[in-house]
Order: sequence, then structure tokens, then C-alpha cells
Amino acid sequence: MRRWMSAGWIFVITLAAASAAHGQSDQKKLASALAELTALKTKVGHPDTRTRVDALHRAWSIALDFPETDVKLQALQLLRDPANSGSDHIRIPAVYAIAEIANSSGDLRVRQDALSALRGPLNAEQVPIRDAAIDAVNHISRAPGLAAATVTALGPPIQSGNNGVRMPAINALVRAVVGREDPGASEAAIDLLAAGPLQSSAAIGGMEVRMMGVAAMEKIGVDAASVKVKAKAMGLLQSYATRGGWEPEAKKRAQDAADRVKATIKE
Repeated sequence: MRRWMSAGWIFVITLAAASAAHGQSDQKKLASALAELTALKTKVGHPDTRTRVDALHRAWSIALDFPETDVKLQALQLLRDPANSGSDHIRIPAVYAIAEIANSSGDLRVRQDALSALRGPLNAEQVPIRDAAIDAVNHISRAPGLAAATVTALGPPIQSGNNGVRMPAINALVRAVVGREDPGASEAAIDLLAAGPLQSSAAIGGMEVRMMGVAAMEKIGVDAASVKVKAKAMGLLQSYATRGGWEPEAKKRAQDAADRVKATIKE
């Protein structure tokens, strides 16, 4: 019995020592990763393209290799520089790196920081990078708890005068709030549509964006659980049905949408 006990204790002690050694090894790897990310700070903004691209991809890899929030947040901070580059071959991969890092974490702070890091690309002048950023937002916003932050992030592209930007942004806005059960975010999305696409008076492409805006507001109003949100969507849609300067087709679409939202309000 004593021999068995002795052997058992030896096993337990050996296992504990191995576990402690493994934990120390993990801590060393984590410290090394954080140190490497710090060292990459001067490289992600380097004037030499090859240096910048290599640093971008290294920060990207490190962030995906470690589950720790601190690593991911530090990598996201680094990627803001290439994401705001004037060159698509640097900023577009940075945008998708930001989205992939966001989705590699279960920490809401990482996803919120990722959305914040996309602010520059979402406000860029060129259409390709703005569309890439909207696509990245679509990937990030699938996670719960991000509806309000996503609506805020999509504000600039929604208010763009370019249909190539605001149309995909309208679609992203609907995806961000429908099914999320967040009345505040739904109401903010309705306000954004009302102040942006549905105020458009453009002769070319104006009807298309107005119709898409009406369809988006209908989807949000029908989906909303809040009577207040439904009433707001319905009231705005009814006002568009008699809006001066709107095409007959757009007015009819707005009235049909108002009727569908009204039908979901329980008396």
C-alpha cells in the first residue's frame, strides 16, 4: 500500500511539474508574441512596400495563432496603419485581416475594435476599398451584440452619394439589425436611411437607391419587436408615399411597405 501511495504521489507531483512547465512555456510564447508585435510597429508604416506587406501578414498570423485578447487588440492597432494606406494592395488585405482577426475571438471588445479600425477604409474616397470594408463589416457583424456599433460604422457609406457604395451599405445595414432584437439599433438604422438614401434627389440612380432604401426600412420595420420602431418606420414610409419629386413607382413601393409594416402591429 505504501509503495502504491508513493508511486501515486510521484505521478501527481510529476504531472503538476509538467503542467507548470507547460504553463511557463505558454507564457513565454505569449510574451514573445507581444514583443514581436511591438517590434512590428515601425514596419507596418514603412515606406518600403515589401517591408509593409510582410509586417502586415506577420501581425495577421500572430493574431490568429493566439487566442488571447491582448494579442488580437495589439495586432488590430497595428493594422490600422496599412488599412489607411493609399494603396489598395496594402489596405485591402489589411481590411480582410481585420475581419478575420475579429471573427477569431469570442471577446466582444475585439470585434468592436475591429469595426473601429475600419473607420478609415469606410470613409475613403475610392469605391473599391469602401466596398471591401463594407464586406468586412458584413463578416464581423454576424456576431451578437454588435448591431449598434455596426450601424454607427456604416453611417458614412450609407450617406455616400455613390450608389456603388451606398447600395451595398444599405444591404449591410439590414443584415446588421434584422433578427438582432435591438430596438435602439433598429431605430438608429431607420434614422440613417431617412437622412441618407431616402433624401437623395439624384436624377441618375436616384430611383434605384430610393426603392432600395424603402425596401430596407420595410424589412427593419416588419422585423422589429418594438411598436415604437414599427410606428416610426410606418410613418416615414407613408410620408414617402406622397413625397413630391418621387416617381409613381417609388411612391407605390413606399405605400405597400407602410401597409406591410402596419399589418405586423398588434392592436
